[in-house]
Amino acid sequence: MPGHAPAGPPHAHGGADVIPMRRDRRRHPAAVPHGNAAPQLEEPAPAGAPTPAEEQLLRVVEGVFVERGLTLADPQTAEAFHAALDLAVLAVDAARAKGTVDHAGQATINDTITNMRNVPRWL
Repeated sequence: MPGHAPAGPPHAHGGADVIPMRRDRRRHPAAVPHGNAAPQLEEPAPAGAPTPAEEQLLRVVEGVFVERGLTLADPQTAEAFHAALDLAVLAVDAARAKGTVDHAGQATINDTITNMRNVPRWL
């Protein structure tokens, strides 16, 4: 309204209502309601890093090779390992064709073989 004066002192920030924020929020974290724990943030695993289950698989598979004085970190050993896994897939496919393994069993075994193929890359 023209000629209307504000009732109080003018806002120093340009007239808009604002919610004041403390500048030291890092020093005073938000309160956690009674009985609730503050959420724990996990550091993300690096891209391509194995999950805990995959880490266990890595230890088991690499352990078999280490017992024989070999390692899947060696490219020739890793290539032979992949060839052996290809043979395992053929054996599972043959068992499925004969009815010895059902479709779900075949899928489970093939998923495990697929995970095993990653072991040399994780080393």
